[in-house]
Amino acid sequence: MVQFGEHIARQLTARYLAVMAIVGLIALGALGHLGHALGDVAARINTRQDSDRRQGLEAYAALAATRLAVSADGAEQAALRAGLLRTLDALKAMPGTAVFVARGRAVAGRAPLRPDDGDLLVLQRLAGPPPPLLPRDTFAQPLAIQAVAVTVILLLLAFAAWGVFLPLVERIRAGIAESERAARSLRESEQRLWRILEECPVGVSVSRRGDGAVVFANTRFCEILLTDRDAVVGGQARNHFVDDTQRRQVIAALKAEGRIDDHEVEFRRRDGSPFASLLTIRPTRFHGEEVNLAWVYDISKLKAAEERLRLTAQVVDTASEAVVITDSANRIQFVNPAFGVITEYAPEEVLGQDPSILSSGRHDGDFYRAMWRTLRETGRWRGEIWNRRKSGEFFAEQLSIVAIKDAAGATTHHIAVFSDITHRKEDEERVWRQANYDLLTGLPNRSLFVDRLSQAVRQSRREERPFALMFLDLDGFKRVNDTLGHAAGDLLLQQTAERLTQCVRASDTVARLAGDEFTIIMQGLGDREDAARLASKILDSLSPPFDLDGSRAEVRGSIGVALFPDDAAEGPALLELADRAMYSVKRHGKNAYEFAAAPLLTP
Repeated sequence: MVQFGEHIARQLTARYLAVMAIVGLIALGALGHLGHALGDVAARINTRQDSDRRQGLEAYAALAATRLAVSADGAEQAALRAGLLRTLDALKAMPGTAVFVARGRAVAGRAPLRPDDGDLLVLQRLAGPPPPLLPRDTFAQPLAIQAVAVTVILLLLAFAAWGVFLPLVERIRAGIAESERAARSLRESEQRLWRILEECPVGVSVSRRGDGAVVFANTRFCEILLTDRDAVVGGQARNHFVDDTQRRQVIAALKAEGRIDDHEVEFRRRDGSPFASLLTIRPTRFHGEEVNLAWVYDISKLKAAEERLRLTAQVVDTASEAVVITDSANRIQFVNPAFGVITEYAPEEVLGQDPSILSSGRHDGDFYRAMWRTLRETGRWRGEIWNRRKSGEFFAEQLSIVAIKDAAGATTHHIAVFSDITHRKEDEERVWRQANYDLLTGLPNRSLFVDRLSQAVRQSRREERPFALMFLDLDGFKRVNDTLGHAAGDLLLQQTAERLTQCVRASDTVARLAGDEFTIIMQGLGDREDAARLASKILDSLSPPFDLDGSRAEVRGSIGVALFPDDAAEGPALLELADRAMYSVKRHGKNAYEFAAAPLLTP
């Protein structure tokens, strides 16, 4: 605004001086012409005045001479003659009057003087009529010059007013209006600014730099301090710091840098409790005073959250369980130290990789598809899975996966936590084998046999296909035990289990129920002849002598066969029928096989 006023003043002065210079030049020119014209008029007037005086004196002299010629009074004649001589003396000094003066003196010297005197007549003729008046246009030229000059000056002033000063006045008016609009906009901007500061979600306060008194505090600032505005405005800004040391640090930083950006300090609420905050200060002016504009952000909750995150990070880093975080594309973004201990992979070897690098190959595609389907539907999955270490060793893990979703419900990350349960699985496997397998022969024991028999019944019902159940008892086993000892008997049982296993398919089951009793489940039986051929094969495999650590032993077998569903539709019934058929073989001479409810058959 000041610069605009100076600019307008300079323009106005320049235009005023230019107009005045032009007016002055025109006035000087008009005055010169007017002076010259007036000089001419004055000369003409002087000349006319001299001519009029001469003409008057000559007329008076002629009149005096004429009266002198006609007067009879001596005294009057003397006065007229004296007046005539004075007049002639006055004319004598004027140019062109010599003849008139000579004639007049001649007339004045005659006495008596007659009216027809020749000199008198000449004198009357020379006096002539009075000169005419000055012409009417004597002063026309000066007046015309003056009128033209005044007119030009008035026109010039009018032009200056219209073409010079009027636009300038319009510019001044526009400038004033613009200044008013700018001032109004500035006031509105200031009002908006203070409304923004008032409604700002961050605490804002304004304090004078001179005495530190608070002159403004928004609602959020008061809420942070748990106080009201009246208790803050007018108070000292220093009172909000938790201690004077922090205040001095803030002042030193402000003096050094001229501003403060996100400086972490502690303030104190009205109840005396301290809280962490981020402080930003900018020096500015408020109502003509130097002030500090401060933004205060309460980060106490953020600090608490950071502390919780720090503790969580410590827990994750020190946990014995492996933690893996993947992004939405299932790329590994984070692993904790336990991950490396369990998998033998360093973090830099797996970051950005797919967790499938740990895959053992022991699970098929259906397993993983089911796992991902559960994750998508429920957001979590928990189970046991076999993976492979970097060394290639298989290990079992107890795995929990949780899907992390954003506000829109889209999955952004997966967090997997797993622990190595290989030893537990081995222990479970060992316990399970002890519970389900015969320790001597490694064959399924009675418990597992019963389970396999139930499965065979269900599968055969479902597929409508028969199967055969064989019950085998060794002939001569007791004699081996009694003569060669239990160690030899155990070795005999082990070799028997091997010969039986070699006679059947992988899908069949060979089990040891107790002592020298064995069972065989032959699934997918084609017909009765298939069972007969298997029974004959088993008896043939038992016929060669057994080498029992240098001792030879010969045993035979008695086999009872029951068919599903021809003989029975339930497992226990089939086992009982096969058992009876086996004992029937023993009663009829051994080393043979017999179908349930059928005559004895020998190989």
